[in-house]
Amino acid sequence: MMKYTQHGFAVLEGWLSIGVNILLAAAKFWAGAVSGSLAIVADGWHTLSDSLSSLVLLIGARTAAKPADSDHPFGHGRADLVAAIIIGALLGMVGVTYLLDALEGFQAARSARFGPVVIAVTAVSVVVKEAMAQFAFWGCRQAESSSLRAEAWHHRGDAITSLLLLIGILVGRGYWWLDSVLAVLVSLLLLRVGYRIIRDSAFPLLGESPSDRTVRRMREIASRVNPCIGHLHHVHVHRYGDHTELTCHVRMDGDMTVDEAHDVVSEFEGALRDELGVEPTVHVDPKRGTPEERQP
Repeated sequence: MMKYTQHGFAVLEGWLSIGVNILLAAAKFWAGAVSGSLAIVADGWHTLSDSLSSLVLLIGARTAAKPADSDHPFGHGRADLVAAIIIGALLGMVGVTYLLDALEGFQAARSARFGPVVIAVTAVSVVVKEAMAQFAFWGCRQAESSSLRAEAWHHRGDAITSLLLLIGILVGRGYWWLDSVLAVLVSLLLLRVGYRIIRDSAFPLLGESPSDRTVRRMREIASRVNPCIGHLHHVHVHRYGDHTELTCHVRMDGDMTVDEAHDVVSEFEGALRDELGVEPTVHVDPKRGTPEERQP
């Protein structure tokens, strides 16, 4: 099977999303005109606005694929995370809009009245949007892209939104308030998803601590490369899309020459690079002082 890069997956999913969303929005506008339903027209505008997030995804992927330069020595990979944060913010804005519309519906005692055309279009929207979510999730697993994950959750949120709207269409004729209740639930769902996307994307931008598994593997590599490498500490991970920088400190015998320490650390960095897929920078602290500082 053809192996796509993160950039390739994002571009493929982005253009597919734009095309499908435009077609779905056109279908909803037509259904709204035929049935006189304002709700389906509003949902059509919501679907059309999804193309904006896909455009953000494409811009982020294109920027992230740029090579390193003098102003960005570690590349542009974090543009992927910035794009994910923008998508999360867009989801939050849609969630707030749904919440305000729902409150207005309660105040006006507004009920939903939908015809068979609206039911068919909404059902198709549920299936299509969930299929797009599954495709984006698959692409995210293949390319490990934060913005693709955000886009997948966006599609999933749209599918759930359409499903709840469909439920309201089918059973809400006798309950004028059901449409507004569903809108509140949808808005809370979108706000939660938007928050999670922003949180998960912001952490790598702010810097993150390594996992316990990563630290264990680093210590195993250090002990295998040379037993004189001791007290691995001050480990930091900096992710730039596909590129990851890792920095750490180690303690070594203060009586070693600079050349000896350099050779040992270079071998350790090479092992980290090969086995962890990172670009490591190791700082050497001399062993001196208390017995605790001399422990490996």
